[in-house]
Parts: sequence; structure tokens; C-alpha cells
Amino acid sequence: MKFPSVPPLFRLVLFITALIVLCYCHGTAQGLQAEFFPHRVLFPRFLADGTAQQMSFNKDLHTRLLLGSIGGLERILQLQNEDVTLQFGIGASVKGTFVKTPSVLQVVTADFFVDLPIECQVSNNLLFRTGWGHHSGHFADDGIEILKLSSVNYAKDYIPLFGAYKVDAIGGFFYGGARLDYYTIPEKGKNWILQWGAEGGNWEIYNGIRLYGTFDIKARSEVAWATTQSYQIGAKFLEHELNAVRIAYTFRTGIADQGQFYTERVDLSLLGMYLDF
Repeated sequence: MKFPSVPPLFRLVLFITALIVLCYCHGTAQGLQAEFFPHRVLFPRFLADGTAQQMSFNKDLHTRLLLGSIGGLERILQLQNEDVTLQFGIGASVKGTFVKTPSVLQVVTADFFVDLPIECQVSNNLLFRTGWGHHSGHFADDGIEILKLSSVNYAKDYIPLFGAYKVDAIGGFFYGGARLDYYTIPEKGKNWILQWGAEGGNWEIYNGIRLYGTFDIKARSEVAWATTQSYQIGAKFLEHELNAVRIAYTFRTGIADQGQFYTERVDLSLLGMYLDF
């Protein structure tokens, strides 16, 4: 009797699930504190990163371009002892670009992101992240009709390797690291993205309202190490841990975040709203 083959992604999900269960059982056996769906968020959000897991809506102030995202990142399991805190999570989002015309909202691109992060806090200030992720970028039907372009088969499977360090003096943190794209099309043999940034300020100007500034830079080997740069200032409302409602202005320049435009350069002035949860 021949059994059907199991897709690689499904095998990976089964492996991560088994790892979480084993860590939970081992942790409880060793006296660690284990908690499902923890309320605490360990690793900081990359607020200016256009590819981060989030819900958002942005309008380019100089064109009819709209950017929208629906999704988020949920922490599934936390293991903690006196020295180390470990979290396993899952995230997914769909990011679209749209053009508003007088009669219809035209969908240009759709990018899909899935992440299975493993995050670790080793001290009050030092944190690390690894795990697995996937990104695929597509033209929507309207995009092909508007631009009259042939689509690119664009997809990445990757492993993130990041660290973050909290700095009380700036009211925020620095972060940096690399992303190893172990499967990548259409470019071959160009497997790295370097990424770094910072967030600071977080000045409380009124009860429950904070002003902040942040930037994010990605250098991408698939385009000869050209960069995607994002600079953001904004305000946080209804903040709890790292969850908040934000209104922000972002200036983004360099290589586009959308997979179908991975060789194209943009200059965007974005005004938007974000739901971080």
C-alpha cells in the first residue's frame, strides 16, 4: 500500500508542534514555569519594517497608492526559569498594494508571510530570535491588467537570526542580524538579507499616549546588496506590553518590499494606522 507524500511545510509544522510539546513536557518536568498563550511579548516589533507581521493601512501622500496588511503574531508557549525565558509563536499576514480610482479599488499585488518564531530572553536587556518563515509575492489580476507585466515566480523560505538589546537611555532598543534564505526564486545563490534598526523616544505626552521614532534598513544580496530603508515617527495609543494602536508617518526608499517588484526602487511618503497585537 502506497501512502501519499507529506508536503515539506506540513512536515515542518508537525516538527514545530512536536518540539513545543516536548519543550512543554520537559519544562514542567524540570520545574520550569510553562504557560500557553502568554500575555507578555518578548522580542520587540520591527515597527518600520514593511514586511513585519501586523495589521495596517497606509496611504502614499503623493500618489493614489494604498498599502494594507491583515495578520499578526501570536505567542503559543512560554517556558521560563530564573535565567532564561523562551517563547514559541506563529504568525501570518497578507499584504496588498492597491490603487484607488474614482470608480473602483484596484488590487495590484498580494504578498503572503508565514513565520514560526522562537524567541529567547537571556537577560533583562538581551534577546534573540530564530525560527522559520516563508514569503511569496504575487500580482493580482488588476495588477497584471494595469501594468501589463508578466508575473515573476517569487518565493522565499528562510531562517531568521536576530538579536535585540534594550537601552533605557534612549527609551527603546537596537536590533540587528541576518536572514538566511535557504530556498529562493527567481534568484539563485543569493541567500542573505542583512537587517538592522532601532526604536527610541517613547515619550509620554499625555496619559496613555507616547511619541516614538524608529528606522529599519535591509541590505539584500538578491539585488547586489541594495537597501530598503524605512524611517518612521508616530504615536502609540492604548499601549500594553508591546501591543498598541499606532498612527505614524513613514518615509520608505530603496528596493520595494513587494516580491513582484524586488528589483524596483520606490520613494514613498506613507501616513498610516497600525494595530499591534
